[in-house]
Amino acid sequence: MERRPLSALRPEQLLTVARAYLPVPSSGGGLYFASDMAGLSQVYRLDGPDRFPVRLAPSQDRTLPVAETPLGLLVRQDRGGDEVWQLGLIDGGGSLRRLTRDGRAIHRDVKVSHDGRRAGLAYNPDGRPDWVLGAIDLETGEIQRWLDVGGYWTWLGWREDGGAAVVAKLMSPVRSEAFLLSPQGELQPLLGGARLVESAAWVGGHLLVLSDLERDFVGLLDVDQNDPRRASRRLIDEAHDVVALKPHPGGRRLAAVVNQGAYDSLRIIDLPSGQELGRSRLPDGLVYSDNTSDPPQHLAWSPDGERLFVAWESATSPAEILDAGSGERWTRAGGDPLPGLVAPEQIFYRSFDGLQVPALHYRIDSVPKPTVVFFHGGPEGQSRATFNGIIAMWNAAGFDVLAANVRGSTGYGAAYHSLDDRELRWNSVRDGCEAGRWLRATGAATQLIAMGGSYGGFMTLAVLVEDPSLWAVGIDVVGIADWHSFLRNTSGWRRSLRVSEYGEPEGPDGTFLAEFSPLRRSDVITAHLLVIHGRNDVRVPVGEARQIHEAVPGSELMIFDDEGHGIVRHPNRVRAYGRALAFVQERLDPGWTG
Repeated sequence: MERRPLSALRPEQLLTVARAYLPVPSSGGGLYFASDMAGLSQVYRLDGPDRFPVRLAPSQDRTLPVAETPLGLLVRQDRGGDEVWQLGLIDGGGSLRRLTRDGRAIHRDVKVSHDGRRAGLAYNPDGRPDWVLGAIDLETGEIQRWLDVGGYWTWLGWREDGGAAVVAKLMSPVRSEAFLLSPQGELQPLLGGARLVESAAWVGGHLLVLSDLERDFVGLLDVDQNDPRRASRRLIDEAHDVVALKPHPGGRRLAAVVNQGAYDSLRIIDLPSGQELGRSRLPDGLVYSDNTSDPPQHLAWSPDGERLFVAWESATSPAEILDAGSGERWTRAGGDPLPGLVAPEQIFYRSFDGLQVPALHYRIDSVPKPTVVFFHGGPEGQSRATFNGIIAMWNAAGFDVLAANVRGSTGYGAAYHSLDDRELRWNSVRDGCEAGRWLRATGAATQLIAMGGSYGGFMTLAVLVEDPSLWAVGIDVVGIADWHSFLRNTSGWRRSLRVSEYGEPEGPDGTFLAEFSPLRRSDVITAHLLVIHGRNDVRVPVGEARQIHEAVPGSELMIFDDEGHGIVRHPNRVRAYGRALAFVQERLDPGWTG
């Protein structure tokens, strides 16, 4: 069997690779963007491709650009990873002026109006569970309330004249009701039969939305101007989700991004005819996204419409900002290409009930070896061929990785991501164990390690209790250990969405939620367990980590005081995931050497 030489890169090199993302083109021909070159996300200005980037308003907290306005660069910032996003403006001299005044409120879904003087947003005054929709004056910071009726609301897009907006009320992360909203709070239903409307843009008299109206996948629709409850035409309608749209400044074209599995397809559409004009010739890859941003925020036309900027990455190339038309690279946050990285193979394996489960197999060579089964968060998430420094670290150390998109994952249609709802939750756990069994049965893996973050942390703990003898080690990162305590202690603004997906612990759902809680069966865990968490996590409170650590003898716990839902600061990433690698190496069968 072929044995491939291991990468010479050290874990700290792979865990601290910088990216560039969130392109905001400037009217002067340059570019603002975010990068973690300084160890965490900061804002930079770039005057041209391959120029030296200038860091603006340096901070010890995450700072992300939103949009260029006549009043300065609009940015958002949180503290210690707490996700309580505040808004500010950076002036021409690089100084930051705070705009928002409620330090307990999260200000999210920020969309700047066409005149650049206001921004629509959702916020929760004083940190309350319900969300208000309003428009903030970017000069004074005053917020005009448009809607305050309770519930989880999001601002999707402005009408071109600023006199209305498209908004949505979320019932779950994958179910919403959309409306046209007036400044006086009047709501008019939009695409009433849709399960989900998740993006909107007015351009040239057209209202374009991303929705799964009457379909299993999210498509690109043109809303009927005479009857907004229906679509007048479908611009992209196929068995793949459209994940981003970005109208051209001239109003006759638009860019759209289609999720085609491991990779994205970036397309240009002619708006009058609805015809596809072409597709980007960028190397196989996808638009960057993370748990603080979505694909549309990483795609932007220059004000003159001459360039389409995109934060583009692949498993072997960390995100950089490119001109999608020419392929010209504007940023070099990650430095020179990294040697020895592994591109995944897209595979399917058969689960317990015959379901074909998609996965990405990062295999160094054909020699059987210890393999990490990697579970994504969500559950409304998807493992794709992004650059993942953690996966690269495992490969460089001689481990294969299988990233399983168990039932409940997005990207494969509404029917697939509903297969783990509520009472069906444990079927996704059984999918996770079948991934390990498939690796063993095919001879690809020797020992198995389970690892995941957030919901993937729950999956890690759950497979350890579902089939204890299958796993040698588990690594739980910001994961859920007990559904009752998680839903009791998570932030109030998240609870309603999570209950709709997982179940109501105080009602009849409480029985199966207890049954599906790994903490309640932790006595059967035989794998070595490492638990990693951020103290400021508002999504999965740190108590989840403490209680599973206390319940599993011999487990190890790492808590980071300056992190939230995930480990993002470079020094912390080196400590956390470097320890994860060492933890596994110390506990594997001594007969194996990487």
